Amino acid sequence: LWLATGAALVTALGLSATPTQAAPLPGGSLDPTTIPKYVTPLVIPPVMKDTGVAHDYDIAVRAFLQQILPGGIWASMPGCAGKKCDFPPTPVFGYGPASDPTPRVAPAANSQFNFPGYTIENTVGIPTTVDWINELVRRPDQCKRSRNPAKDKACRFLPHITPVDRSLHWANPELLTCADTGTPHTDCRPSDTNGKILKKPYKGPVPMVTHLHGGHTNPDSDGYPEAWWLPAANNIPAGYARQGRLANGFGTPPNTNVIPGVGQYSYRNDQPSTTLWYHDHTLGMTRNNVYAGMAGYWLIRAPGGGEDGLVSGTLPGPAPVAGQGVLDLNTPGNPVRGRIREIPILIQDRSFDKNGKLFYPRDRAFFEGVSKKQLRIPFIGDKVKSDIPAIWNPEAFFNTMVVNGVTWPYLDVEPERYRFRLLNGSDSRFLNLALKVVNPDGTLGAEVPFYQIGGDHGLLPKVVQVKTGFKTELPGDGTIPPATPAAAPEEALLMGPSERADVIVDFTGMAPGTRIRMINTGPDAPFGGFPALPIADPGTTGQVMEFVVQADDPATVDGSTPPASLVVSLPDPTDPANTQTVLGTPRDQALLEEESAFICVNVRPDGTIVWDPTATPDPANPGTCVDQNGQPAASVPMAPKAAVLGNNGAGGGTVTLWGDPIATNPALNSTETWELWNWTEDAHPIHVHLVKFKLVNREPFDPLTGVLSGAARAPELTENGWKDTVIAYPGEVTRFNATFDVPGLYVWHCHILEHEDNEMMVPYCVGDPNANGCDIAGVAPGA
Repeated sequence: LWLATGAALVTALGLSATPTQAAPLPGGSLDPTTIPKYVTPLVIPPVMKDTGVAHDYDIAVRAFLQQILPGGIWASMPGCAGKKCDFPPTPVFGYGPASDPTPRVAPAANSQFNFPGYTIENTVGIPTTVDWINELVRRPDQCKRSRNPAKDKACRFLPHITPVDRSLHWANPELLTCADTGTPHTDCRPSDTNGKILKKPYKGPVPMVTHLHGGHTNPDSDGYPEAWWLPAANNIPAGYARQGRLANGFGTPPNTNVIPGVGQYSYRNDQPSTTLWYHDHTLGMTRNNVYAGMAGYWLIRAPGGGEDGLVSGTLPGPAPVAGQGVLDLNTPGNPVRGRIREIPILIQDRSFDKNGKLFYPRDRAFFEGVSKKQLRIPFIGDKVKSDIPAIWNPEAFFNTMVVNGVTWPYLDVEPERYRFRLLNGSDSRFLNLALKVVNPDGTLGAEVPFYQIGGDHGLLPKVVQVKTGFKTELPGDGTIPPATPAAAPEEALLMGPSERADVIVDFTGMAPGTRIRMINTGPDAPFGGFPALPIADPGTTGQVMEFVVQADDPATVDGSTPPASLVVSLPDPTDPANTQTVLGTPRDQALLEEESAFICVNVRPDGTIVWDPTATPDPANPGTCVDQNGQPAASVPMAPKAAVLGNNGAGGGTVTLWGDPIATNPALNSTETWELWNWTEDAHPIHVHLVKFKLVNREPFDPLTGVLSGAARAPELTENGWKDTVIAYPGEVTRFNATFDVPGLYVWHCHILEHEDNEMMVPYCVGDPNANGCDIAGVAPGA
């Protein structure tokens, strides 16, 4: 992805051309090596409270403080003895029941507001309704009680806690003049005529819209990026839009945004039991809102609490249930916590400043690995014509691992089996996870396998034992066959952003005091396949969390089935997408990158990137520049400008931007094969809203000619279940089948959030392009 300027990042990090491991990543002013590890217990998220009516929720987003770093409530933990555990709490945005008070510092016993949001439990076939409420105002509790909310300072909006780039194609609630029409409207890329303001972070009220990732959901409740809404604040400037252009824009009533600051959504839950997650999806600023804390688990269980596709055997349990409080589940030694055997584990990378605040880059220099003074180029908003955003970063990698809202936690476990629902919730980072025994001298010893039972959408056809370099399918008869090599010897439990892995870890027979560390050997940089270089820094991002085996408590009995004896099967096997056959004429999609059309640069030996005003990019020869006489120049185009999608993948790709006519229009109830031709240097985790899909194969192609150049390879055994996000590798065609059975307007996109926020997302329409909201998209859909 780096193209011309990637060398600057390599130089700045002190890496060789083929590094074996990374230097510590840059980030905020807080040195991650000063944060003590494995002193904070893993937070087990409680179940979100409903309104008192089953399957109905009022869930708000608020700003609050949370003790993510060791300190505060964690300072009294035994592991903090003699260690630096005096870090301040961190300002975050997060979800919680609207009836709860805002916590002084989360996690709090009197409030369910938390980062990540607490788990929303659902049952297959029973709809769930949620009022998502934007309460990003100064003091929401006081504002609710106010006798005069129209004038109360408590009801004034809060600006974002991370820098928002207003030069992208984004929500644009302040109604800057748009490039497409030359007039002000929401959901556009602002025109250069807005001037220097485009280089400055947006400081207005924060828009939000919640998406249920993986949900089989009607368009009006899918969290469409242009269906956002602002808080019902009393100081929103005159002339601001309060909603996106597709709020209340999906066909027949009831409309979803009739109450100021509220989105009234309904979820079908008519899909197999699975692990989903909810997160913000606002156009052009999803990365900001998710990074700030707006994410949580959404679990769908079969009636009675079981799993669709479980043929025989018992999975580890119990899971947390409604009514158990944060103290019940998170006080070490509490018998409730001690009995839990099913735990969601959300892994994210973050960086912090010394004051505890989240660090998120304020300028493009972060990605380039240089200081702001070393990036000497024109940006959007400067007098010189440029198409490079000043704030947006092509990808962002952070230096501290955060699990369930705390840094580098530990979990006491008994010598029994545990079920962990893993989720990679990072903005850009790919994870490659493995479990290693920690030797008495602190070195890492034997590897402990994961037993993967499920993926994005429920159970796999077989349990798969996962160890570094091997993925072995188990027959379910109690035996473990010879190990089967994975696609690469370095591959362990590989997870792209937003992918889920439902795993069992078997601690039986382990002696008390045994420590098992979850490590990450994914890269501290864009991932393009294995070998993944530079490998995550072993002292920081290469560590995730630890499990510490305790003496067996006779009061708890492990009634679960050993993984080798579990018999599982693919849920919903009659879906016509359940085939590894290419269906009909595949839909030909492209994954592409764009370089600057205006700015050429030279990279100096010290990493400084300098604009070359004598040259312009040569559109006939990508990656090159020409001087004023049309002769080749020594400079190269600044890149990447954006990652984008398109069609005509086999032909090299034709770019389709967010505001272009819709290029993808599956017929209602059709089953299609999609082909993703990846012409970039990055692997991209591609997510398609509405559908679950079945991976067919991957096949290499010649990046110079587009000619298929090798044998197609089957999915990894861990990819044989239903997916909603798939890793599309560079230089390969990735094929999957999906059935499109709900009409209306949806999106498909890369789930590297920095890519999604800058054009690597486009709409698609199922069924009649002149109905179901597709006609309100503002463009003429095409076939």
